[in-house]
Amino acid sequence: MASLDLDRIRTIVVTGGAGFVGSHIVDDLLAHCPNARIRVLDAFTYAADMSHLDAAFRTGRVTIQEGDVGNLDLVTEMLKDADLVVHAAGESHVERAFAVPERFTVANALGTQVLVEAMGRRRVPLMIHVSSAEVYGAGNGAPIGELAPLLPDNPYGASKAAAEMLISGLVRSYGLDIRVLRPVNIVGTRQNTEKLLPRFLEMAAIGQPLPVHGEGAQVRAFVTVADFCAALRTVVTRGAENATYNVAGEDMLDVLSVARLVLEAAQGPVSGIGFVAGRPDDASRSPLDTGALQALGWRATGTLRRVLPGLAAWYGARVPDSARRRVLQVPELAPQRMQAVTQTAGSGLFRSLERH
Repeated sequence: MASLDLDRIRTIVVTGGAGFVGSHIVDDLLAHCPNARIRVLDAFTYAADMSHLDAAFRTGRVTIQEGDVGNLDLVTEMLKDADLVVHAAGESHVERAFAVPERFTVANALGTQVLVEAMGRRRVPLMIHVSSAEVYGAGNGAPIGELAPLLPDNPYGASKAAAEMLISGLVRSYGLDIRVLRPVNIVGTRQNTEKLLPRFLEMAAIGQPLPVHGEGAQVRAFVTVADFCAALRTVVTRGAENATYNVAGEDMLDVLSVARLVLEAAQGPVSGIGFVAGRPDDASRSPLDTGALQALGWRATGTLRRVLPGLAAWYGARVPDSARRRVLQVPELAPQRMQAVTQTAGSGLFRSLERH
């Protein structure tokens, strides 16, 4: 199947469009697809926020449906006459995945399987699946290319790898074009404070020490949300059929260095760094080889150091001045185990499985 011309796209469906990455995707596609209307599907779990779409709604070109991507009937209806689907829905927090791995399997793997079946029913020309560099695991320190084996080392990465395997097993059966993006840690506004960078920024804003696991030597890669959205558009317009692309910026920093950069960018007095016990096997990540994406004309333009002052101002503004020196409740990095939400046989999630 051919790539799409942004000017000719009429209908886009974005799953998870009220979340951090999804809402930025909506804004970016509105700006670059002038004739398109966007349907957002979001289950409104804890990380979603309707206010993320305030500017999008003001365009009059966005509608939203609350619902689960695992509901086959609902998703099939949402995909009617769609030209493009961007699948950004799912669970994404590595620490939370250790507490409730079943949620990640259901949302990320089985939810993707249902979406692909609905796409096959509707004969949608193209889907972009937002996966993760976590599917590779730690690597051996050398740059990782898209043909490297998938060796996830946590439940989140495993659920995203499972989703990719389900896609691989279904695209030929349905004759689909599903292109996969594997980004490193995406940074930007609107991110939930359970994640490393916004957590650091909000804690710095209220004068709490930044909790660094172990000695903070774990290396992480980053890409700005603007660069990620540009990569998505590049793959829509120039990508190869059913291809996979790594997405990463130039930043490769250890967590301690990230904490120090946050303290430099923070507004007002700060309390330094506190070292805490880390999670098991909290290993560094290898860099990604982004040559395939760069061959399409994409280049990362943002860096963590460049965007941090703006992010510090944005996250700091969410904290009232009166609370800056008071203890503020911040979500734990490793939440306590929560009761899993299950769906019985016959529900939307498993309907497709029952038929086979």
